[in-house]
Amino acid sequence: MEIVKNSKHILNQLIHLINSLTKDEYTSQLNMLNKSTIGQHIRHIVEFYNELEKGYSAGIIDYDNRSRNLSFEINQNLVKSELLKIIDTIKNYDLEKELLVVSNYGLSEKGKIYSKSSCRREIVYALDHTVHHLAIIKIAIQTKYKHINLDPNIGIAPSTLRNIKKVCVQ
Repeated sequence: MEIVKNSKHILNQLIHLINSLTKDEYTSQLNMLNKSTIGQHIRHIVEFYNELEKGYSAGIIDYDNRSRNLSFEINQNLVKSELLKIIDTIKNYDLEKELLVVSNYGLSEKGKIYSKSSCRREIVYALDHTVHHLAIIKIAIQTKYKHINLDPNIGIAPSTLRNIKKVCVQ
């Protein structure tokens, strides 16, 4: 259950980050994000958890076929509500449940591959994906919105935090 606890912690960090942004900061296109917005990155994070939820019910996950709900890019309250729902949902998952993940790394629709997975593995994937995007968002905020006080551990993988702690002890 530690992966669920850690996921909830990271998603709560994300909610706190959203609370620290004005609507303009959340929705402004940033050059350093290749003209994307913080809201677009957050939408992308949320949709991976949404696909995990749909896939958990159906037994098959297709991260490529996301809904791309553009409201998450502009409506901070909506996305925070969705994150709270995700936090509430993942605690009920059977981590051992077998799932199938469909992927397509080609440019045609003919390139689909199917991989066996588990709910636990897909929560790990969603967590890693979230930390990765939080690291990108953190760089943008530290550069563009220096007045925002971020959790110093946001966007840092748990393995890195453990290593830092170990090195400091030595």
